[in-house]
Amino acid sequence: MNKYYLLYLIWLLPAYMLFITVQQGLVYQGAVDTFNHGEDYVAEVTDFDVKQIASQSNAYVSIRFETDNEIINRRHTLSIQMAQQIMESPTIAVKFQKGAFQEIVLVPTYSLQKSTSLFNISIAIIGLITTLLAALLVHRYTTKKLNNNQDTFVIERVDS
Repeated sequence: MNKYYLLYLIWLLPAYMLFITVQQGLVYQGAVDTFNHGEDYVAEVTDFDVKQIASQSNAYVSIRFETDNEIINRRHTLSIQMAQQIMESPTIAVKFQKGAFQEIVLVPTYSLQKSTSLFNISIAIIGLITTLLAALLVHRYTTKKLNNNQDTFVIERVDS
């Protein structure tokens, strides 16, 4: 097998960026759908913690609320900007839609969640375009190298 065939694996990068774009689109659409069609509940904050590490800061919130026939306990990881909006609240307004892609939307952080998803989609599209162009260039280079087949070496033994 020729070593240039491995360069075709570069197509995994645009495929991954396409996956990220679609996933973030589903997160955005799921949050909008749950916010528009979900039922309103008031969730009790059972646990809240902010983790501040030198390179990143994030938080998590554990919420508990009761629907008509079940008690829902969930833990959500939040960015520090989202956590600041609900930091001192003992209760949080939530929208809940059973079976949706995004079942629970925290109402105070909805606009930030929506804008973050749109920002992630735009960055993923830029990454998709960039990796697609790079993959096309590498694909052309690889095809050219495989068609020319100039990498065959002939070793001659010269006795003196």
